[in-house]
Amino acid sequence: MVYGWLGTMKAHRNGTSLKQYVVASIAVAACFAWPSVAAAQTATFKLDRLEVPGAPDDTMMMARAVTQPGPIFFAQLGMGYSMNPLKTTNIYAAKNNRLLLTVPDRGVVQDQFSIYTALGVQLFNRVTVTAAFPFTPYQYIKNPDYPNSTSSSNNQTTPVNTSNQTWGDVRIDMRAVLWRSIDQRFALGAGLSIFAPIGDNAAFGADRNIGAILGVQAEYAFKFPLVLMGTTGIAFRTTAVINDPPLASGLAVADEWRWQVGGFVPIKDGKYRIGLTIQGQTGIESDSGSTSSLIGNTAFTQRNTPIEWHVEGRAKFGPKDRWWVGLGAGSFLYPGYGAPDFRAIGLLGVYVPILDSNANSPDAKLALRERWREQRSLDSDNDGIPDDIDACPSDAEDHKGNDPSDGCPIPPDRDGDGIPDQFDKCPDQPEDKDGVDDNDGCPEVDADNDGVPDAEDACPKEPGVRSTDPKKNGCPQFYSMDGTVVHVLQQVHFATGSATILADSFPMLQEIANLLKVNPAIKKMSVEGHTDNRGNAVMNKTLSQNRADSVVKWLSEHGVESTRLEAHGYGQEKPVETNDTDKGRQANRRVEFKIIEQDDGKPKQAAQPPKP
Repeated sequence: MVYGWLGTMKAHRNGTSLKQYVVASIAVAACFAWPSVAAAQTATFKLDRLEVPGAPDDTMMMARAVTQPGPIFFAQLGMGYSMNPLKTTNIYAAKNNRLLLTVPDRGVVQDQFSIYTALGVQLFNRVTVTAAFPFTPYQYIKNPDYPNSTSSSNNQTTPVNTSNQTWGDVRIDMRAVLWRSIDQRFALGAGLSIFAPIGDNAAFGADRNIGAILGVQAEYAFKFPLVLMGTTGIAFRTTAVINDPPLASGLAVADEWRWQVGGFVPIKDGKYRIGLTIQGQTGIESDSGSTSSLIGNTAFTQRNTPIEWHVEGRAKFGPKDRWWVGLGAGSFLYPGYGAPDFRAIGLLGVYVPILDSNANSPDAKLALRERWREQRSLDSDNDGIPDDIDACPSDAEDHKGNDPSDGCPIPPDRDGDGIPDQFDKCPDQPEDKDGVDDNDGCPEVDADNDGVPDAEDACPKEPGVRSTDPKKNGCPQFYSMDGTVVHVLQQVHFATGSATILADSFPMLQEIANLLKVNPAIKKMSVEGHTDNRGNAVMNKTLSQNRADSVVKWLSEHGVESTRLEAHGYGQEKPVETNDTDKGRQANRRVEFKIIEQDDGKPKQAAQPPKP
């Protein structure tokens, strides 16, 4: 047993505290009814700061706002070791913070071996309920060698129970995922843990009465392999005191603020992971101003503010990866009570689906997501769509557009004209959709630069002149377009028997040159010379070739790239009228302009090699 332990509830306070209301409400709601601890039973407090959650996706120290898609039952068994979780400096110091011990020692609780058992269920892809059963099969407890005389110190000292085995309080966790983002990357959760006081409270295994932790969880999964997490909450605990806390020479345990931050790196789509957690706490109660002070100040004092770090690794295995094993280790960052010099833990867990023979057909998306999870399909961009059915496996789906599940985000379109920037020649100027080059992404005010606005121009891609006739306004005077053929309304005139172009043809040729200059999509034009059948056929063909060459030369000299022009002379080989009349022969003496290559924006089919 113990000797004169000063642990007590806050019954000495006048009135009823908020904590008592909260704890009492939880007790009624949970329907717990335990008899009061006998007055002769001197109680300690729960020393171990590790509350192992136990669900399949949790870490060793942190509960996560994550659940399995379908209902499951899970179980986990963990084994841990802590070195010096309760140091002598946590519970005793003389004035000026100098220890007055006759024999140096490592601590009060020097070695502690613990077993962490957890059983639970997850339901509705939201809720987790867990029952945890901690047990300490062995611990080494040693009372400090306090000085025989306190002449140099007014500190009070009280020995503790040195039992080497203890049971912990049963912990009931009730958690829920409150919100998830559409892409499942961000989640918020909340939880309530209730501690049923059925453990051994005589040797640092349990608190004396019912307790609770009310907390929240949050996490975010980045596109690159990293998940960050955080939890915070308030622990409502029975007050316990050892030695003389008001004189900074003892330890008082009461209500606490607790927090955890951590992260892990998933490997092979979460089959393996490695992570780091930092957890801490501090007291939130003080009676320092009271004449009958019992606990002193518990906020941010060294003895009441343990902080420790913990690294861990976890691996899934077995059928459908429903088993997991983990190993972890850590130490204190700030040596408050419960933060050991060294901590190690190993665990093994498993979950099984809860089958319902009367259940309705599962939601199609939920079933598909579960199948993806089971097959462990690679998802490089982490958009929830496996690479083997993701049209854009390197670009995350934004769930917008005509097909929000094809795996591709909507291409950027800065000017909002419906033409993606990668195809938009004017990405910062919206297309005006005026029927003129509406797919190039550029607005056109006067596409052919003839001074007639496109809104009024009857021929917006063919430079022309103004006209009072709306059907002719902005149209050329000397030719008309018919698909890829330019029909000249006035023939090119040459000096008789020669290739010299007469001046009255210059205005017509200038319109042809203007057509080519304002339409770069016309890649190649053929200039073709023809004659009637009078005279020698060979000489006629030579004359027609020379006249075609002469037209090409004139166009080149007036601003048209020569690479866009070809000259062909056909002589009398291709008549368009009979050569038996003057009118027919006049029609056959002509120069034709034909567009033979034009960029229509469509991919060109590669030329086929000649057959052998």
